[in-house]
Amino acid sequence: MSGYIFYIQNFVELFTNKSFKGWGRKKTGNFAKFCYEKFGGELTLKEDGFIRSLDLGINDSSSFSRVEDNIGIYYDATVPSKLENILNSYNFSSDTKLMVDARKAIKIILESNISKYNSSSLEVPKEFLKDELRVLVIAQTQGDASLQYGMLDNYTTEDMIEAAIDENPNATVYLKVHPDVLSGKKYSDIKIEDIQNRCIVIK
Repeated sequence: MSGYIFYIQNFVELFTNKSFKGWGRKKTGNFAKFCYEKFGGELTLKEDGFIRSLDLGINDSSSFSRVEDNIGIYYDATVPSKLENILNSYNFSSDTKLMVDARKAIKIILESNISKYNSSSLEVPKEFLKDELRVLVIAQTQGDASLQYGMLDNYTTEDMIEAAIDENPNATVYLKVHPDVLSGKKYSDIKIEDIQNRCIVIK
């Protein structure tokens, strides 16, 4: 759904049910939050689910799952979210059925090699050496909202690489570049050629 449709729907909701919807901490989500705080009603913030699709969302691959939150959004550490509240307060040990289902789901995910986008190779990177100690640094895209609202916008991928090297002097440091960057449709905050002498880049 395009951003314009979210704006139009929220405007219509001012005069009907006052059920405001938007996308996470993007402009549509902030507009929905503004409407909710100004006029009351209901708020729903949306975000991609943790198992999203068979290919990248940026390639218009259809989404299998979605997070909907009426409090905040999971990657925003500045305020609570529904997911955070559930994890902090729900009595999981007393919900036997949920725990059984969760273990089954984890088993399926692991055995089927399911990931968020499911577009990367399942082969072990050829750069891996047998019995070596490894540290993996996972890079985000430049300016991603999870960095800003996760209160990490003052830290760069290069900072993470340097910390990994300093804290693990006997390990080989690998960098996993974000798949949206590899697709050429988003940017990274580092130049690969500048860090290849300090870590091994895997794709």
